[in-house]
Amino acid sequence: MKFRSVIRRLLIVTISSSCLAFTAGSTWAQAADTDPAIPITVSEVLSENLTPGVPAAGTVYSRNAAQITAGMIARLEWVAEPGDYIEAGLPVAIFDCELLGLQRDEQIVQAERERVRFNSLERDIARIEKARMSTSEMQLERVKTDRDLAHGEMKVIAVRIRQHEAQLKRCVEVAPFSGVVTEQLRRGGEDVARGDVLATMTDTRNLEVRASVPIRHLPRMRSGAVADVRLQEIHFAGPIRTVVPTANAISQTFEVRIDLPENASGYVAAGPLVSVPLPLTAHSALTVPRDSIVLRTAGAFVMRIDSENKAQSVAVEVAEASGEKVSVRGALRSGDRIAVRGAEALDDGERVVILSGP
Repeated sequence: MKFRSVIRRLLIVTISSSCLAFTAGSTWAQAADTDPAIPITVSEVLSENLTPGVPAAGTVYSRNAAQITAGMIARLEWVAEPGDYIEAGLPVAIFDCELLGLQRDEQIVQAERERVRFNSLERDIARIEKARMSTSEMQLERVKTDRDLAHGEMKVIAVRIRQHEAQLKRCVEVAPFSGVVTEQLRRGGEDVARGDVLATMTDTRNLEVRASVPIRHLPRMRSGAVADVRLQEIHFAGPIRTVVPTANAISQTFEVRIDLPENASGYVAAGPLVSVPLPLTAHSALTVPRDSIVLRTAGAFVMRIDSENKAQSVAVEVAEASGEKVSVRGALRSGDRIAVRGAEALDDGERVVILSGP
C-alpha cells in the first residue's frame, strides 16, 4: 500500500500539472487532503461492431511458376538462360527437328502415291463394270478390294501426317505466361527425353501472399476483405483472393491467399516472409480502450466510475483487439464510465477527479 500511495501521489502531481482546466487553488486543496481524489481520464463502454485483426505470418509467392519440360525425344538447339524475360507464347527452348520434318515429308509423298493408286483402281472398276459380260465377278471383287485397301491406307497416312505435324509443333517450347527464367537445367546440344525438365520460369509481376491462420478463425474469414501486408517499412494493401478451407493436420492452420497490387513487383520479389494482420468479420461486442485494461495478479480488470465518482474494479475477459480498442466480457454495460489514464493507481472505493472524458 505504501508503494501504491507513492504512485498515487506521483500521478496527482504529474496529471494535475498538465491539466490547465484546474485552478491552482483546487490543486493545492487536493494535495493537502489526507486521502486526495485521484485525477483520471475516463471513457465509455461502447456496444459496437468490432472488426478485429488476426496477426499471421506469410510468404510471398508468384501466382505463376512452372517447369518447362520436353514434349518429345530430340536434341536441343537452344534453351533460354536464367534472367531472360520471356513474353507469353515466345520460345523458351528449341529442338533440332530436321529428321522429324523429313519423316513428315515422306508421309506426304506416300499419301500422294496412295491417292494415285486409289484413283487408278476407281477407273479400273468403272471399265470392268462397263464390260461386265467379258469379265468375271471374281475379278471385279478383287479390284474393289484393292481400291478399298488403298482408301484405308490413305486414311492411315493422313493420321501419321497429323501426328508428325503435332510433334513438329513441340519443336519449340513456348512460355505459358510472361515471366523470368529462373533456372536452366539443360543446354543446347543435349539429347533429352519426353518429360525432361529444361528450365523453370516464374511470373515476377503477379505476386500473392500465402498466410497460415489458426483453424479456429476459419468461420470468420472471408474472401474480398482487405489485408495490410507488411515487409519491414513497406506496406501493401491486398484483397484476400481465396480462403482454402482445409486444415493442416500438424499445425492446425488453414491457408489464406492475398493478392498483391501490380506495383508490388517493383519493391518485393517472391520468397520473403511478411506479416499480415488479417481482418475477421465484424461482430457486436462491448469495447473499451486498450489502455483501460489493468493487469493484476488476479487477472484483467477495468475500473468503473460510479455516479459518486468512486472507483469499482470489474473483472473482465479480453477477447479480441482492433486498433486501440479491445472487446471484453464481464459485468459491464454500454455507457458505463471507466478509467483510462490513472486506472492502474486506483483501488475499490477510491474517489476520483475526472480531468477529461464523457
